[in-house]
Amino acid sequence: MAKISLGIVSQTPLIRFLKEMPRTKVKLSSLDPGDYVYTVGGVAPMVKSQLDEMLKQGIVSRSIWFSLNPKAPTQVEVSEKMKLMNLSLEEEYSRNYVSFKEKIWNNIHGINSESFSTEEYLGYFKYNSHLASTVIEHSQVELFELHDFQQLLLGSMLGPSFPSIFRWHIPFLPEILSHKVRKFIINGMEGNDAVIVSTRRDLEGLVRAGFKGRAYQVYPSINPLAWKRPNRVEIAELNEKYGIRDEDFVVTNVARMDPMKSQDALIKAVAGLKNADIKLMLIGNGSFTSSKGGLSHGKGNLWRKKLERLVKRLKLEKKVIFTGYMPSKLLRAAYRRSDAFVLPSVREGFGLSVVEAWMYGVPSVVSTGAGVSELIIDGLDGLTFNSGDISELKASLLKLYSDERLRKELGENGRRVARTCFTTTAIPTVKRIYEETISGFKQ
Repeated sequence: MAKISLGIVSQTPLIRFLKEMPRTKVKLSSLDPGDYVYTVGGVAPMVKSQLDEMLKQGIVSRSIWFSLNPKAPTQVEVSEKMKLMNLSLEEEYSRNYVSFKEKIWNNIHGINSESFSTEEYLGYFKYNSHLASTVIEHSQVELFELHDFQQLLLGSMLGPSFPSIFRWHIPFLPEILSHKVRKFIINGMEGNDAVIVSTRRDLEGLVRAGFKGRAYQVYPSINPLAWKRPNRVEIAELNEKYGIRDEDFVVTNVARMDPMKSQDALIKAVAGLKNADIKLMLIGNGSFTSSKGGLSHGKGNLWRKKLERLVKRLKLEKKVIFTGYMPSKLLRAAYRRSDAFVLPSVREGFGLSVVEAWMYGVPSVVSTGAGVSELIIDGLDGLTFNSGDISELKASLLKLYSDERLRKELGENGRRVARTCFTTTAIPTVKRIYEETISGFKQ
């Protein structure tokens, strides 16, 4: 099959600008490197890794990436084969859009089933219709890949103009959804030519919900070459920066500040290990939605403040470290220095941070609510615990703290399992899905 020109749509932008930029067209090479950073965590870096590999292999000829980025140049030329289109939304609609999507997100994750107003839905509709008109007007591509629930209306809006693949990255458990939201999601997904979910759990959820379209399951992936082994100097810098001693047992969590990530359960579990020389590193800050440079929703900051109060109440100030955003060089050192990695999320679409930890042979403790737990055989390549069960989590941490041989065995086995989630492993399947989708659209 000939090379594919690909359009990508995500709410979160690939590149975040550190200051407000003129709404013009620019080349990335003309900007000061201090003006921007690539987005870390979540969908954007995973998609970028996949796209880079497909461009390298000649599967994709060129790409246009559309996202919501109101303080960025309207168009950024990243390379000859890749450009970014940054959209903005009027403040009135932006506020209502954020409110609507947060309520849908809460419903999907089983937090609550808040009703939404017509004005809130109109904000969401305006965002999707603005995307649709921009996409149709500015792109000459053969296929669109739409990422996550923020773009649920877009496939139907593209209509007969382009084939589209919808990639769902968060949990899909139809039993916890209200009837109204379940119908909304399924109708939105069926407006696309194909749907890709991250786990078998979510594929089975689509079947139970009565989904009538074409669906695939592909595990999220990372580029292993991006996770280089840090040297001793870099690890020493990390230790000095955060006051970590050689004898400390370092437990790490990498996640955005969000109640669904359940960092509070991890803090409480650490509090139960009173006599252990443990340092807990909570790495990450808010998402694009909660950042000042993004959509300025306050939940990330509110959750961090709540966690800080919890740490103070439990008298763990000397054991718990809030690092906030951590640049890649330090993050690699943090993984390498860790004795255990924990993903305690109540519900998680997948959890690529576990795979990143496995790259360094770090043993992982993962809640059963995380999609990546599908890859774990308890006691062989990791430890699992029931979501929210602090006693189970504490017992798992104590087991790792007490048994160096177990830590090494789980870490090495996890390193082998990580290959399941390499970009090069995923590409052949994704390529086949692209080809089948384009072929079916032309019939």
